[in-house]
Amino acid sequence: MAFFTGTGSRIQIGKEACFGQAAGPTTLVDLTSESIKVAVEKGDEGSLLGSKTASSRDLLAVTVEGSVSFILRPESAGLILHAALGGADTCTQVESSEMYTHTMGLCDVNEALPSITVLVDRKAAVKQYAGCTVGALSLDCAAGDYVKGGIDLKGTTEGTGALDAALKAFSLPSYRCTNATFTVNGTAYDITSASLKIDNALESSPRTYASGLYAGQPQHGKRSVTINFEIPYSAEVETLRGEYLTSEENASVELTFSSPSAGHSITITLSHVAISEVDANIGGTGILSSTVAGEALSVGTEEPITIVITDKISTPYGG
Repeated sequence: MAFFTGTGSRIQIGKEACFGQAAGPTTLVDLTSESIKVAVEKGDEGSLLGSKTASSRDLLAVTVEGSVSFILRPESAGLILHAALGGADTCTQVESSEMYTHTMGLCDVNEALPSITVLVDRKAAVKQYAGCTVGALSLDCAAGDYVKGGIDLKGTTEGTGALDAALKAFSLPSYRCTNATFTVNGTAYDITSASLKIDNALESSPRTYASGLYAGQPQHGKRSVTINFEIPYSAEVETLRGEYLTSEENASVELTFSSPSAGHSITITLSHVAISEVDANIGGTGILSSTVAGEALSVGTEEPITIVITDKISTPYGG
């Protein structure tokens, strides 16, 4: 019996000009796993006419949902982060160099998130999922490790697609936390790991007469941006705890990591973070470790989260 393994599988994505209209792939994702699948709702009339089992199963609705886990790379970070945040990409050249900065924030409360088309090569078939919206993005940044991420998706249809043969390898090293920095209100903290999550609180489109079998474009609700980090317990942690945990004072948090390829970096800034947890308990004879958690707030006109990507791409991500 012939069978396939996951080695050599690929995922490519492209931003759609209009929701649900499949776009050609422009970006290769460094895939580690995926769980995108089709779910169907089938029902019968509920007739009281006698039959030994249900007499029919009619197709009533089709939905597409799942997640993709990946290693974050300079070639894919821009489109993935743009799809998750939704805000416009402000692209600016760095002085007279060949490098550019891409500054992104969350899209406005009344603005729809971008939609993307996802193509998955599962060896036996290349599946195309159109009308995909990012419901949540997570980034895990551990010291001495690659930056790993995941996105949750809501889509509309599954079809057969074709990969872009030119998008089959990466030319730049992945982002990693071998020389990362983390600051709270300008003070550097030597943390061991950080985790960022953006939850778009997607509301599924309601069924209407015109919607047919497939879901319409979901809309984001009140979004949540949270950060957690671990740090060896010290007097610095007690100072942070005293200043922010039991007060209404907010902290400004900044995380920066880079690729070994010169000039390629990402800086994530959370302007106003409400610290909700600072734990430092003894669990044995080993190193005492503290876990700190907080949520980014919208204060005044400042962006709750701003992501700046520095690379050699001279055009805004997502068009």
